[in-house]
This record gives sequence, C-alpha cells and structure tokens, in this order.
Amino acid sequence: MFEHFWENLQAFFMNRIVDPFRYFGPYDLADILILTLLLYALYRFAKARRAGRLLFGLFIVVLLSLIISAFKLPALTFIIHLFANVFFLCVMVVFQPEIRDALERIANSRLFAPGSDTLPKKLYPLAKEVTQETLNAVFEMSENQTGALIVFEGLTKLGEYIESGKIVDARITSHMLTSIFFDKAPLHDGAVVIRDFRIHSASVVLPSAKNTIDFGNLGTRHRAAVGVSEVSDCLVVVVSEQTGKVSVAQEGKLLRGVDREMLEDILMTYLAGELYLRRRREESKKLFQERLEQLSNRSANDLDTQRSEGEQLEMPLPKPGIPELYNQGNTPRKGGK
Repeated sequence: MFEHFWENLQAFFMNRIVDPFRYFGPYDLADILILTLLLYALYRFAKARRAGRLLFGLFIVVLLSLIISAFKLPALTFIIHLFANVFFLCVMVVFQPEIRDALERIANSRLFAPGSDTLPKKLYPLAKEVTQETLNAVFEMSENQTGALIVFEGLTKLGEYIESGKIVDARITSHMLTSIFFDKAPLHDGAVVIRDFRIHSASVVLPSAKNTIDFGNLGTRHRAAVGVSEVSDCLVVVVSEQTGKVSVAQEGKLLRGVDREMLEDILMTYLAGELYLRRRREESKKLFQERLEQLSNRSANDLDTQRSEGEQLEMPLPKPGIPELYNQGNTPRKGGK
C-alpha cells in the first residue's frame, strides 16, 4: 500500500514538476510571466472585496483536487469530476458582481478606450463652464444646508437607474441645479444625472452601497453615492443636508469635507482628463518660470545693493588724531608739528 502511494507521488512529481522544465524555453518564460501578472492583478482586484475570501476557498478546493488526483483516490476523484462539469457555471454565479466590475474596468481602460481620458479642445470651454456652474450651485447649497446628489455619468451608462427618474434635458446652470434641489421642488428627492454636459434627468433612484465602509451618521444620499460609484465609473457630488459638507464618491470610495478648490480640480480632471492635466502642467511650468525670473531679478537687485554697500565700505575712513592735521590733500607733518 505504501509502495503504491509512493510510486503515485513520484509519478505526479515527475510528470507535473520535473518534465515541464526539461523543455523550458523563452515562450514558457513569457507564459509564466504573463500568468504571474494576471494572478497579481487578480489578487489586487479581489483583496479589498468579498471575492478575496471566495478566491482563497477556491484555491483550497483546487489544491485538494490536485492532491486527490495525484493519489488516485477513486471515490473522491469521482466527486471532483462531477464538480468539474459545473465548475465554470459555479464560478460565474458566485463571482458575478466581481466579474462584471472587472469586465467594465477592462472596457473602460486606456488600452480599449484610448480617447476616454481626454477631451477635444473645442469642448474644453464647455467643461470649464459646467464646472463653474456646478461649483456655484454646490457651495450655495452647502451654505444653505440644502441636500443634493449630482451624478456625472462616465463611459458606463446609467440607463437602468435613469428610468426611475424624470427626463429634464436642460443646460447646466447654478440656478437650475439649486432649483431642482429646493426642498419644495417636485424633483428634489433623488439624484440629478449629468450626461454629455447637460442635466439629463432628475429624481433618479440610485442603488445603496454594498461597501462595508463605516458611514457613521451619514444618510441615504451618501450611501446612494457610494452605491452607484461601485457599479459604474461615474463621479458623484453630495451635499449633506445636516452639516452642509461637500463629499465626492468615486470607485466605491467617499471623500468628505471637500473645499471649492479641491472640487474644481476633481471635476475638471474627471470631465477634461488628460487635456486638463496638460494645461495644469503648462500653467505650473509658466508660474515656475515667472517665480524664477522674479527671484533672479531680486537676486540681481540684492547684488547691486551689496556692491554699492561694498563701495561705501571701501571709501577711506577718517583717521584717528587731530582732524586739521589730516585734511584731504595735506600730508601730516613729522613729529606732529
């Protein structure tokens, strides 16, 4: 019995571990490297999600199945073969939310959507105008403690949620946004969805957050903001009705206590992308050059001042003694007489 077990273990070791390295080549190395990168990306994607524990359980099941196959245990091998027939279906059902999220990330990546991270130059003034109008509305509502929920739609369309609201299709102005979220207005309860730089719909019902972050005393607006950012690549701006604080939700995360300058930077980066970042870099470079020139001019002026002070110091100082004996142009008499 023991000899049979030992022979099976040796055969498994030779066939699965030793033999593959006998014909190891550059394609095999590339295969291993690509597989390593994919596994690492899968680990980073799943470690902060519920799927992380599921993947660990799946890894244990696969490891046990390999051990059972190596030892050729008939009953357990039969059960594993039955499970293998529906393995792919089970994985699809269990990991359905994570698979959907991963596929959306792949479709929205720069590799498959190269123009998604920038904006045509002709639309840049429109993005600037939308940002300023949104900022004016948001911080006006923040001062008045008027609750608001504004969703900027990304590449992932929110049609299934928009159906729950009312189509508005209006130009974005601060007056329009504050009017929608006025507590006596008919469309104030819900979210405003902005699509293609226009107010597309209002009073939209959003999904609640599935994230396990601590919301504390935050209300349903913040939970809905995080919830819709978990299932899409949108950017959500929230104004708290209790405190007036402004928050931003994206990719299932919530940033609280955002000021006007920070929100402007976030919105412009989201709406204009790489074009805005390039302009920011150009402005920063220009400001750096101006500061450098100011510093150079100041240093030159300081140097001139130091030179003038040095020339004054090099002037002959009065010599000690009787002044009339040391007048300019006269030589002192010997003996002091």
